[in-house]
Amino acid sequence: MTSHSESTYFTRRQALIGASGVAFGLAGCLGDDPQANSNPSGDDSSDSFTVFATMPAVWDFVRQVAGEHMDVIDLVPVGEHGHDWNPEPGTVRDLDEADGFVYLRDFSSWQDDAATQLREDGDIVVIEASQGIEFFDSPAEDDDEHWWMDPLECQTGVLNIAEGISEIDPEHADDYMANAESFNEELQALHEDFEAIVDQAALNSIVVATHDSFQWWNRRYGIDIYSPVGTSPDDAASPQDVQEIEELIEEFDIEHVLYDVGEPSPLAESLANEVGADILPLSPVETQIDGSPDIDPTVEMKPDWGYIDHFRQLNLPSISTALKSEEQ
Repeated sequence: MTSHSESTYFTRRQALIGASGVAFGLAGCLGDDPQANSNPSGDDSSDSFTVFATMPAVWDFVRQVAGEHMDVIDLVPVGEHGHDWNPEPGTVRDLDEADGFVYLRDFSSWQDDAATQLREDGDIVVIEASQGIEFFDSPAEDDDEHWWMDPLECQTGVLNIAEGISEIDPEHADDYMANAESFNEELQALHEDFEAIVDQAALNSIVVATHDSFQWWNRRYGIDIYSPVGTSPDDAASPQDVQEIEELIEEFDIEHVLYDVGEPSPLAESLANEVGADILPLSPVETQIDGSPDIDPTVEMKPDWGYIDHFRQLNLPSISTALKSEEQ
């Protein structure tokens, strides 16, 4: 099982799409890109399996389960927001170079379309990481699909992935299940630490001034999450929305405005300035960044961060500060 502290962390593929916009040819690129190889053993055996993942959180789940037996590639380039990114024409055709395709249902239409087409072609194993996870009508949207923000729900997704890649490589099925169980222990510990922060908090409300991917925290931990933007990265806040948020900040004595590290965040800055609040980063684990978000040079991120890193480096510290947990 891969530890999150190991220097041999599998790195993600930074560019799958040619600059000209022409559909890329995956078969010719994988061998030339050192970031496409997620096998820490350095084994260059030609019989290695390749699995494509459709956004950063899923990519990390797959590589944690696959361990040394598979190359795991995130289709979303570094710096792109997983919810807003769309592949170039021809991408789905080229996915048949892989042995497996792991996706999230109802997250983005291209993923569902690709899964349907690949199943019809029957050449690779298609794995729905969300299988068996029930979406719910959150305060932000109906059928809120952001289950990976809940470390407990993630454990189901990880087991789904273990079963799926075992179909690709039955010989190492026991290893995949052992890796999944080990990683789920890390997710359980993460959940318990998150729960402890909320239990010790002086507040139970936060303001997120970018799109709202975080309502599964409301369901799991009881945090009230307010956003003037909504769930789409392309949504814009109206003056009335902003005024209502400003009133909530004053009513609840909120001292911080949070933002999604993967999005342009002028609203977060302007709102914080207007109410005299500080800004804090949150990650929905949908974007990998090499360096700092534009809004905040004090935050330093790495493109090979995994799910646990996003939570322990960004989310838990920010939630602790925003909810004034340290004051209890």
